[in-house]
Amino acid sequence: MKSAADAILRTEQATYLDALHSSAVHALAMLGGALANRPVDATARDPLLARMEARAADRGYPISDPEVACLLAIVAKMAQPLRIVELGTNIGYGAIVLARGAGEKARVLTIEYRSELVEEARGYVAEAGLSDRIEVRHGMAIGELEKITEPIDLLYVDCVKEEYPQYLELAVPKLSRNGIVIADNVLWRGQVARESPPDTEKERVQALRRFNLALVSRPDLCGVVLPLGDGVGLAVRI
Repeated sequence: MKSAADAILRTEQATYLDALHSSAVHALAMLGGALANRPVDATARDPLLARMEARAADRGYPISDPEVACLLAIVAKMAQPLRIVELGTNIGYGAIVLARGAGEKARVLTIEYRSELVEEARGYVAEAGLSDRIEVRHGMAIGELEKITEPIDLLYVDCVKEEYPQYLELAVPKLSRNGIVIADNVLWRGQVARESPPDTEKERVQALRRFNLALVSRPDLCGVVLPLGDGVGLAVRI
């Protein structure tokens, strides 16, 4: 996640958008049914997602920023994908948002290599009442992605940054017609734009630069990189 509100945008822009998005996230509660039979409140949060955000903040887990979760919900609601694949489950935040946005017919396969996170994610998925629609699979992203034979309607990437170019190369041929790719953290706290990133970040930065370039220049994709959260890549197969 971005390390500061102004990690990408100018401070005043970031402050404005953070305040604006704090009102927008109430829609996530509506999608989850948390506001059913309650008075309209533009500041209301989904209790489960808010608790997951607090848990992630407490443990330093890199889940999606709330505004990115709003984007996931919007895209899923518009596109109505039936088969969603997520690389990088963490505690299940993104998977829950995607499943709620896509609706009851959608099925989400989300992949996580850390066993303790797999179990925690399964607990949250069960609490959300989505165990029949979300499969939390324990495994490595590349290996599990290679096994998928059914068309992918929406791919959400929030996993090992050094592997982003490989994910894209493997996934694009598996996308359905008009299949969608969403990738988080593609600006990596602004490091991708720096001429000389720190040595500790160079491998990640180089991989993300290759991924971003491929996302917007492949002839089989129409893509864009958005300065939302820590940078979001969004593309559709053409």
